[in-house]
Amino acid sequence: MWVIKVGGSLEMAPGLRELLALLVDYGHSNIIIVPGGGRFADRVRASQTKLNLNDVSAHVMAIRAMEQFAEVLCGLNPNLHPIVHTGEIDAINKKSVIPVWFPGKLLAGQPEIPASWQVTSDSLALWFAGKINAEALILIKSVNNKTTDVDQLAATGYLDEYFPQMLAKTEVKKIACVCINDLEILQQALVSGTMPPEIQIDTKGKKDNEGI
Repeated sequence: MWVIKVGGSLEMAPGLRELLALLVDYGHSNIIIVPGGGRFADRVRASQTKLNLNDVSAHVMAIRAMEQFAEVLCGLNPNLHPIVHTGEIDAINKKSVIPVWFPGKLLAGQPEIPASWQVTSDSLALWFAGKINAEALILIKSVNNKTTDVDQLAATGYLDEYFPQMLAKTEVKKIACVCINDLEILQQALVSGTMPPEIQIDTKGKKDNEGI
């Protein structure tokens, strides 16, 4: 099982429908989609600043923002179906549709996840991948990454700040980043069931350093 995180920045991307169609055609029974927050999360950030909301409230609202984008994804393709709990995955797969995770209930009251903007949908997708013992996590982004080093990707904002720490806490071995403009390589990965080395980011060094 692979977790595919569809970044919220892709909401208005010309290739979003094509991406979802590709995931439906080649990902049946093998993938679960995790939504980003995108402009919905941006509105939460703006509201927190304007109203001086506390971090816990903003964190809850940001998770709901992910669910708003999840609704967008399900609305764009009828073969995407919402799930709330991990126990729904097998039943959904039998219906020949692709599950899309709505994170609110499963993330409620998780003490290991800081209520902070250091944690965004990147880290939450990684947490979820670890939760379901996924073989791999693929992050679909609007731009290509310039390096494979996790710490550098977090430092530059390509991944969220907490991602290296979340990585050290999970058993997910393979993580990759794919630009929405490179759907051919994603298709090849789904068809072959293997992760091309050119899209993988380096996780081994980080886990070794953390004693994992």
